[in-house]
Amino acid sequence: MRKTIALILSVLLALSAAAFAETGAEGFEELTGLEWCFTSGAGAWSTDMRIASDGSFTGEYHDSEMGEADEKAYPYGTVYACSFSGQMRFGEQVNEYARKLHIDALTMDGTVDEERIEEGIRFVTTEPYGIRQGDEMLLYRPGTPVSEIPEEMLPWAHVLDGENTQSELETWFLCSEANDSGFVGLSLDEFAMENPWLEMTEEELTEASELSFGVPEGAQDVVYSFLPGENLAQMLFTLDGDEYTARICPAALEAGQLMNIADMYFAWENEETITVGHCSGTIAQAQTGSEDWVELCLWYDLVPGLMYSLSVCTTEPDGLDLTAVAEQVYIPVQGDN
Repeated sequence: MRKTIALILSVLLALSAAAFAETGAEGFEELTGLEWCFTSGAGAWSTDMRIASDGSFTGEYHDSEMGEADEKAYPYGTVYACSFSGQMRFGEQVNEYARKLHIDALTMDGTVDEERIEEGIRFVTTEPYGIRQGDEMLLYRPGTPVSEIPEEMLPWAHVLDGENTQSELETWFLCSEANDSGFVGLSLDEFAMENPWLEMTEEELTEASELSFGVPEGAQDVVYSFLPGENLAQMLFTLDGDEYTARICPAALEAGQLMNIADMYFAWENEETITVGHCSGTIAQAQTGSEDWVELCLWYDLVPGLMYSLSVCTTEPDGLDLTAVAEQVYIPVQGDN
């Protein structure tokens, strides 16, 4: 009887491992649609990545150092950042829970240590943190016992956080002992839950922040949220199939100054000066992958001291008029004059 049970268990374990291996052989389908995030959960840094079904990936790294500032040149601090892309492939099966992943290629936009100053912030191009070309990483599937994961990797898996100690992984986990790094693969809903934003109704947001958005004609799936520590208001919506993010934040800037409150740090191109209402601003584009683009509009209302941003993710930037959408988002606090 014991031999029979042992045989059944061994068969089940083999089938489980084979299923995991077969998934890898077929591609990366199970890993797509996730936001892979490497962060300590404290501090203003993270490396975020997305993996496509062919094993290609794109990502961004940023680390904000507000203490590294110059009163005249860049009073709002320094941001170390980069965008990167690359190619990964599956390696051998380690056990029923883990499989090796090889980073065959990784390139980054810009040149290391390249600097620029925009909107009172010094941006320094740096290498991505936590992932390198030539890495051999381990991919753990959901359901992996925490005891199977190297102890030094557990902080990056966030399985020991406060009262939420886990006995098994609830998410995918991609880690590198050589880099002392670990990426948690979260669905978009889970990723939103990890953010400190408080989702609110439009009325609750206005009451909490005293800030208001206009809703563009035809906008759908409108969601409002608030970041209390920074008094940052946000509205998410979709329009004609594209995803938009609008933000408002009080800021003490001088005429002609702008501040990037969108938290998007790309190699911007096609930058132009625009006007939203009676406010001056800029608009620019950046390519984040083989087909994906981000377009960002920033403007500042000097009298009430409010900074605005509107961004959109799209595959067809040439067909957009982001300034026209910004005109509908913007509600002048002091009226039209």
